[in-house]
Amino acid sequence: MHAFIDGSRGFAFGEAIYPAGGVYGPLKDRYVTLLIIHQGQARVFCDDDETVLGPRSCGFFRNERHLFIEYGDGHAATRVSWCEGHAGELAEPVAMRLRSLPPRISLSQRIETIQRLGVELGAGSSSNLNMLRNSLGEAIFLAYFHEAQMSEQERLTPRSVLRARFYIDENYEKEITVARLASLVGVTPQHLVSSFRKHIGITPVRYLWQVRAHRGYFLLLQTGLAISDIAYQCGYKNPFHFSRQISEQFGMSPREVRANKGYRMPSDISEGAADTAYGMALPGTDPIQRE
Repeated sequence: MHAFIDGSRGFAFGEAIYPAGGVYGPLKDRYVTLLIIHQGQARVFCDDDETVLGPRSCGFFRNERHLFIEYGDGHAATRVSWCEGHAGELAEPVAMRLRSLPPRISLSQRIETIQRLGVELGAGSSSNLNMLRNSLGEAIFLAYFHEAQMSEQERLTPRSVLRARFYIDENYEKEITVARLASLVGVTPQHLVSSFRKHIGITPVRYLWQVRAHRGYFLLLQTGLAISDIAYQCGYKNPFHFSRQISEQFGMSPREVRANKGYRMPSDISEGAADTAYGMALPGTDPIQRE
């Protein structure tokens, strides 16, 4: 998941009704967006690609330069909802896997249920609320990938890579080297690094630091432990290295993470993106009824 979605920066859920169509964007930052069309239709312009979504469908979009959406055709209402997050760094093997996914799939009950739960949480900010919202964000993207057959790609991942990743997940606080990992899973260090990068998208060492940073982020939000204690518990040699990695991955220092409780501002607020619904005002007003 973290190979292409920077889930650590948080997710945002939303929904809207466009009685006579409308437009949203363009967004210029790098996002991953799961767009759901419950009723009506949408044309999504993601960088150089155009995708049309019909009723009861959803699509996954990861933009590098811009994202722009046209809703409806001026003759019928469109009801839409979405989950968005920031895009992570994308290795070429992972990019190839994403490009192999269909741009849209039929809306399933599983995805619709997770989306509804995310929207019902609202836009408030607290440690527990943000953690729950982010968990739902990860869940809905994973549900999409599963239903778009990405699980088949995961099935083809070599057992040695899966075992190495599991060992890192369970022992991230320990001293872990590539040589040690390779010995545990029965391959050479060179083979492990090459295979791990091919199937996971990053090297074992970078994956280890990602796991440590995400665990540290969790402890910052969920405990009152001193920052230095969190650093040592997560396998860092000193608090300075921990602070630098938190800042690099989350865009905030450890103290800032605690101060704002990890809240992520939605794209329409952070970018001031245009959001126009023909025939109504957005958001929070009753739709204008058409004759």
